Amino acid sequence: MTDHALSADPSSKSGKLTGWHVFWIMLGFFGLMFTVNGIFLYHAITSFPGEDVKKSYLQGLDYNSTLEAKASQDLLGWSAAAGLYDENLVFNLADSAGEPISTRLVSVELRHPGSTTHDEVVVLESHGSGDYVTSVADLPAGRWDAQFQVFDAEGDEVVFRANKRIVILS
Repeated sequence: MTDHALSADPSSKSGKLTGWHVFWIMLGFFGLMFTVNGIFLYHAITSFPGEDVKKSYLQGLDYNSTLEAKASQDLLGWSAAAGLYDENLVFNLADSAGEPISTRLVSVELRHPGSTTHDEVVVLESHGSGDYVTSVADLPAGRWDAQFQVFDAEGDEVVFRANKRIVILS
């Protein structure tokens, strides 16, 4: 049997993985992860407009009055239709007999689902025959939620609500 001595050459350090190498690799990996997560977190927080409904918790507590208002609206038997014609948003209101209602104060809250930047509340003008009209020419193209509110004869209390999703083309 031949006698061979196995020895490691301590002078050759290339390719040797040490504890410090592992430390710096791990530090770099987690540093990259924290940086990417921080960027995602920043963009998520700055692009979220917030609550969809103002004071939603308080509205939830007062939900019975919302149900009562809906029931009283159903008792009226009114019908409504809304749509875009040219550059105008037209809301048509009729009573339970199908007769047009043209003497009420009607407002619409136009809300963009993606951003609150261009949201606005507009009072519609009565054009007779139950039609209430406002221009939407200044609104950017896209999908919009229109929440109509019809007030009582004195203009103090909302007696009828209707929602419509519209798409404004450029």
